[in-house]
Amino acid sequence: MIQPDEIIRSNRRTLALSVDSFGRLIVRAPKRFPEQRIFAFIQEKEAWILRKKAERQGAGIKLPPENLNGYTLLLLGKQCTLYVVQTAKVGYDAENNAIYLPEKNPRERLIRWLKNNAKRILSEVTERTAKTMGTTYKSVNISSAKSRWGSCSGEDAIRYSFRLIYAPKEVIEYVVVHELAHTKHKNHSKAFWTEVATYVPDWKAKRKWLKLHGALMEIF
Repeated sequence: MIQPDEIIRSNRRTLALSVDSFGRLIVRAPKRFPEQRIFAFIQEKEAWILRKKAERQGAGIKLPPENLNGYTLLLLGKQCTLYVVQTAKVGYDAENNAIYLPEKNPRERLIRWLKNNAKRILSEVTERTAKTMGTTYKSVNISSAKSRWGSCSGEDAIRYSFRLIYAPKEVIEYVVVHELAHTKHKNHSKAFWTEVATYVPDWKAKRKWLKLHGALMEIF
């Protein structure tokens, strides 16, 4: 029998199951809904639950523990290990794909480092790609958004979640093309997707990667 990771009771009238980005089974139930009926429903939906768990867990993404030493995250699509050591500033070893963090406030220092590098990388890619696409934009900014990887305002100001730095370079390039395409098409019309496909023919595969790795939006 599959056990739920969390049961949330409220004034809702119906029973609902969901599998979150980390493969956790969440049950939402009415306040006085009998527990035996909850487990009967879980058993009934077992095949669906197992399929969803496999999809979520297949990305191999885990939330960072309180102690970051030894934690592995994706950096530009490659596994990168964190080490908390006696150092004054964050250091990056590209050859061994390791990040060395100060013992004091390692989490805050890491997030600042990720944001700074995301800004540098995404600014460079956006500038280069805009020239290729023959378009212009107002600015590039980095946010802590967890609901979207990037956005383009009506005034062509582009914002990226700093967590995009976790993705492979080719996926980052797709998101940049996507947002720059909005400087020409302010919607997701056929013309918009034709524009995207001109520069990223396999954009559907890149979008699929982002959906599969949606849990990355929760990392830090």
